[in-house]
Amino acid sequence: MAKFLVVQAARFGDLVQSKRLILTLREQGDVHLAVDAGLAPLARLLYPGVAVHGLAFHGHDEAAAQARNLPAFADLRALAPDVVYNCNFSRLTGALCRLFPPETVIGYRAAPASDGGLLRSPWARLAFRLSRRRRLSPLNLVDFWAWFAPGPVAPERVNPRARPGGRGLGVALSGREARRSLPVPLLAEVVKTLSGVLGGPRIHLLGSAAERPAAHKLLRLLPPKLAAHTEDLSGKTDWPSLVDAVTGLDLLVTPDTGLMHLAAHLGTPTLAFFLSSAWCHETGPYGLGHTIWQAASPCAPCLESAPCPRNVACLEVFQDAGFARQLARSLAWDETTRASAPALPPGLQCWRSGLDGFGAKLRLVAGEDPDALLREGARAVLADWLGLPPVAVEAPRPETREQRDELRRLGEALLPDAEWMLPQGRYA
Repeated sequence: MAKFLVVQAARFGDLVQSKRLILTLREQGDVHLAVDAGLAPLARLLYPGVAVHGLAFHGHDEAAAQARNLPAFADLRALAPDVVYNCNFSRLTGALCRLFPPETVIGYRAAPASDGGLLRSPWARLAFRLSRRRRLSPLNLVDFWAWFAPGPVAPERVNPRARPGGRGLGVALSGREARRSLPVPLLAEVVKTLSGVLGGPRIHLLGSAAERPAAHKLLRLLPPKLAAHTEDLSGKTDWPSLVDAVTGLDLLVTPDTGLMHLAAHLGTPTLAFFLSSAWCHETGPYGLGHTIWQAASPCAPCLESAPCPRNVACLEVFQDAGFARQLARSLAWDETTRASAPALPPGLQCWRSGLDGFGAKLRLVAGEDPDALLREGARAVLADWLGLPPVAVEAPRPETREQRDELRRLGEALLPDAEWMLPQGRYA
């Protein structure tokens, strides 16, 4: 039986978003998963039957990490996997992948020793070119990693359809980057609105110990009746109890967080808010039954590493006086009700999660999407490059010569002539 090693050195959400790739490989052989040691217990909960290897990926400088990882590196080398899927462009994972024959490594492999850098596989190169025009990206991260392997499992097999479970309203207090999250006063208004829509459910505040001050502030902003029905779990859950807390919620309110991806994995509906550098077409909740609000100002999505010159002006669309009313109605919207959905302020979009033959595909239910044609064009290019049949995705429908020219230029930017002439395969 074939042996596969998946190297996922990133964080909580990325581990969950590796699911389609891992499910695909499990159908073909034995799967080993290398993750940060702190995430190893969660990985074993998410992926029973997968052999999990905990390494020092976070919290150490490069030299210290490599020294701590020597025993684990020796074990992985002795494993002699048939194929290694390296999901991360990093020097540390590159060093790990030097243990294996270069032709067995897919994703990001170490360059020859004289170079010292990293090389991208063809699919990763294509996605990298697309990342230069992130606003047009149709590629969910789950599908990016899934297509490292040929013939990934069908998208609808990845996560269960999300349905209310009767256990109340969950609130993810914030994400790792503060400007990608709703400020606590605005989050309190969202919680009040949704509590009314859902009939006054039990409320569960979720987050790490670092979010405890936010939880205390939120509780002070809630009416006493709501606060009395609110349980603060921030900093009080380990991985098993966090999974239990998210399982069966009626709804999880969340920014782009690992909690959001965990909820999708469990079939818990999410109401997700995306702004700043978070872009829902790249990292939105995977599967059916989720609602996403995207702040799509002209500067979105911005760079997470760069300061915002506009003082996070994309928050303004969520502070509009009429937003609470729109939010209350949005849980019932889908693409069939788009015509009757109210007009949204410029720069605000509401999406419902969806799937097609390629992978995740969001459906706009309110607001305007001026980038739809080019995003569909990029999706068609990706699907064609992967050899998917034309019916797998919706082909763009240009109406003018200018639009046809835009689509042609986009295709040329994503796939230079040399990519079609390379002798290597799509995935290697």
